[in-house]
Amino acid sequence: MTDTELKDKLIEIKNSDFHVPEGFSDFEAVEYVMRALHSTDSDLRDDLGYTILSKWLIEFKLLDGKQLMTILNRTLSERLLFYEVGEELSDHVFLRSFSALLIALILYRDNQEPFIGRQEYMELLRQLNHYCALEKDYRSFVEGKGWAHAPAHISDALDECAQNRFVGESECIVIWSSLMTMLRNAPTVFDAEEDERMATAVLSMVTSKKIMVSVLIKWLRNVDLQKPNQSVHASAFRKYLIQRVNMKHFVRCVYFRLKNASLLDQEADDALMHLEHAFNPYF
Repeated sequence: MTDTELKDKLIEIKNSDFHVPEGFSDFEAVEYVMRALHSTDSDLRDDLGYTILSKWLIEFKLLDGKQLMTILNRTLSERLLFYEVGEELSDHVFLRSFSALLIALILYRDNQEPFIGRQEYMELLRQLNHYCALEKDYRSFVEGKGWAHAPAHISDALDECAQNRFVGESECIVIWSSLMTMLRNAPTVFDAEEDERMATAVLSMVTSKKIMVSVLIKWLRNVDLQKPNQSVHASAFRKYLIQRVNMKHFVRCVYFRLKNASLLDQEADDALMHLEHAFNPYF
């Protein structure tokens, strides 16, 4: 089936108030729409494929727990989330990135109607952490192809993880490690509010009472960016500069999210301001 044929079929689904097509079971329909996630056509991949999956899984609540686990396990495989991971500037990033969004949808369902067991959840968290270490394509909007946005999309999945019933401080450390990995590995300064999506996951840890703000501050204080000699190691200094700017922006995002949620006392407020200064040479 060509992308054009698939697009025509998904347009029919959207125009029919998102009814499952005749002749398809709910599970078959979800599998069918998942074919759109690989496409470089943003209308097919995002406006149709992801939109339909979101409508079906979240609003219509299609599929039971067993079926959702089947989809989740498939999505966590080398066929989807890990497909050709490690490549840079490849169209395969769209499949990986939108697979991360599908995982976020499934995790949202689990947070509403639990079906993932503890052991399965811990393995899922390990896999997401592993993905963050392997992903090299950090492009945001790709001209002519739409949003890749892998760091933002996996952050959405990590945000759902942070709200999970099995999460305690040790699991939050894994989520934090995943976020720090992306902040350290980014080849450029984030330009499409990826840091805001990462901050959302952090806010969820605090608002869900998985960690205290004091723990978060401790984690931030432990972030150590090694500054190389600019004149001797120009490329390493450039990497350090990107890390520092991304961390500065991330700390600012976290600070204002917590402050707007009235989650900072004066001591924590002062501590976060001081931490921002640590990544800001102009103070």
